[in-house]
Amino acid sequence: MTDLFDFPDGNLPDDLKSLDAELSSIRYEERASFVPELRAELARAWTEEPLRLRSSRRRHIAAAALITLLLGGAAVPSARASLVRLMGVLGPEEQPVVVEPVEEEVREPIRSVELSPVQPPAAPLEPAEVETAPVEEPQPSLLPDASRIPPQMLDREGAEEMLQDEYPDALQLGQIGGVVRLRMRVDEQGRVSESSVIESSGFESLDRVAVRVAPRFRFVPALQSGQPVALWIEFPVLFQPDPARAAPRSLAPVVDPMSLPTIDQSEWWHLSTPLDLETVAEIQWGGTAVEDELAAAAASLEQALDDPTVIERYGPVSAILEGVAPASVTPTEWRTAVGDALSAALDRGSETPASLLALGRIRLRQGVRAEARQLFERGLQMAIREEAAPSDWVVAELHYERGSLVRDNWTASHGVGSVRAEAFGDAACRAARYSGGTGTGYASVERLIAWNYLCPSEMEGVFDAGFELRENSSADLTLMMASFRTAIEAYAPHTRANVGFLVTLAEGGRWETLLQAARRFTRVSGGHPDGILLAGMALHRLDRSAEAAPLFSAALERMDAARRDELSNVAALLGPDDREHYRRLTAAERRAWEENYWVTKDREPETAVNERWVEHLSRAVYADLALGGVVGDAGEVWVRFGGPETIHIVDGGSGRLTEFWDYGSGPDITFVRWVSSDRTDLTPEGRAYVDDLGRIFSPE
Repeated sequence: MTDLFDFPDGNLPDDLKSLDAELSSIRYEERASFVPELRAELARAWTEEPLRLRSSRRRHIAAAALITLLLGGAAVPSARASLVRLMGVLGPEEQPVVVEPVEEEVREPIRSVELSPVQPPAAPLEPAEVETAPVEEPQPSLLPDASRIPPQMLDREGAEEMLQDEYPDALQLGQIGGVVRLRMRVDEQGRVSESSVIESSGFESLDRVAVRVAPRFRFVPALQSGQPVALWIEFPVLFQPDPARAAPRSLAPVVDPMSLPTIDQSEWWHLSTPLDLETVAEIQWGGTAVEDELAAAAASLEQALDDPTVIERYGPVSAILEGVAPASVTPTEWRTAVGDALSAALDRGSETPASLLALGRIRLRQGVRAEARQLFERGLQMAIREEAAPSDWVVAELHYERGSLVRDNWTASHGVGSVRAEAFGDAACRAARYSGGTGTGYASVERLIAWNYLCPSEMEGVFDAGFELRENSSADLTLMMASFRTAIEAYAPHTRANVGFLVTLAEGGRWETLLQAARRFTRVSGGHPDGILLAGMALHRLDRSAEAAPLFSAALERMDAARRDELSNVAALLGPDDREHYRRLTAAERRAWEENYWVTKDREPETAVNERWVEHLSRAVYADLALGGVVGDAGEVWVRFGGPETIHIVDGGSGRLTEFWDYGSGPDITFVRWVSSDRTDLTPEGRAYVDDLGRIFSPE
């Protein structure tokens, strides 16, 4: 195999040298005559390439590690066991590359979209079902070896131009990009015969562009023992906006992750009108009405299961869709049985968005987060491709679940950092003799807690000088908010998506935007109490307590007694003796006691509004919706003292985060939070400190 292609000068183009070296090192035992045929085919492909491609800067067309599926002819097997891993066939000197902008071009280059090399997925995925003949599971001879060569992309420039032509104008002008991860079937001719999105960019318009353009990509087909074969591959497409095409600042569209969802004004014509007490009184809250949507979801679920006895045995439908076992059965057994039934529908190819939603939620509660995420993405892509007609509620639920998973990633990394050991410098704390570190140049959490409570003044200087915020991308925030926003646009009254969106606005201090969004949610939901509460909190933070007070009162009247009592509870504000007396009161006695209590706390009795009561409700609403409730440790401290001036979050390893809440003078209040849990608990030192404060004084 030392002969060259028949080029006039006898030399290979740079693009084919590495491929020639790989082909030369492979022994072909089944069909030795195929090698020169392949080489001739590649030579013809090269000579037929447009002149513009050869005139541009040479670049590697690199094969990378990928998941491949050997196909029997044109058949696509459905068995998971048919998925085999093929590791890269590149030499050590050749690495997957990201295409960089062309520096020397005959014409003005368009570098708005880059195609990343093929990468392995986080977990094996089944290919989309098609009509297929039975395919046997791969034998050992079909497993990855040196005789298999993955597909290699041809004409990246042309593919990038096609994607650029389809780039949504609003996202291009706003300089918004993203990565769409495609699953594609590359056939024996190197054409993409099927494609779908397995991981969204967070922007449906980009996902659609990737799916629409993928069939026009061209590859050198994959080879198995010298024969071209069809393969399923994972292929990330990176959309990167061209800075030269950004809109002028005065014309740029709103692309802030916190921007409001777009809601059809013809249906919700009254969204822009003010939301005052009189208007709220006219909106009769009777719960979120989703009966029609649930009926459509139930029909979709029954279609997938194709077995009415499943719903009869394990229903109601609402429980299956939520992935939550009814109270009368054992949750573990129920999830296993329902999960098996839904998985069987998936294996038959009869899945629907509703069944994928239900199965994803079951997997989530079984702790299989990666598979749950993939199921939610698959359900969304079915809706995007209009393969099914799910209810708007199901589409919103899928977007919400994806956003919730992304939110978990965001909260696990946002604001987290470490303290450099050198920041202690010459500072001395005689009471804290331990000076150990982590062995990485950073102080241990134990040392930080000890200094915090024993030498708080010195510890404040250490935080100021040595806290290093871990680098974290805003991609999770963008995708999370895009998911919540899209859920609301699909089904405007969706409660959890609206609350998730609104709470994130509050966490970011976007009070004007929060007020506007909360008013909209209140209207489209028919007066949901959370919408009214969040509007009241925004008004309070905007120093408009007189407007917030009647909204808080109206919201409390609309909720059940248990939640109303929880938000109104003042136990966290009392000293030990008063707290014990308060807890012994009946519900009616407690409400009367609270009215008298707030009279004594009114800072400006000459005004019609009790500003201290409004402040308490504002704190309680945030604790309830953002911190997991007012009765937990974090909620108790927030209700009692309000929000801290700063929060330092230190990674203690093994998924444990320690939070230092700074309220000014004195030690910070310390909490521990596990990334796998929603709980934020006081450390033992933090609990002792908070209890001591309660014995000394009652907060105002």
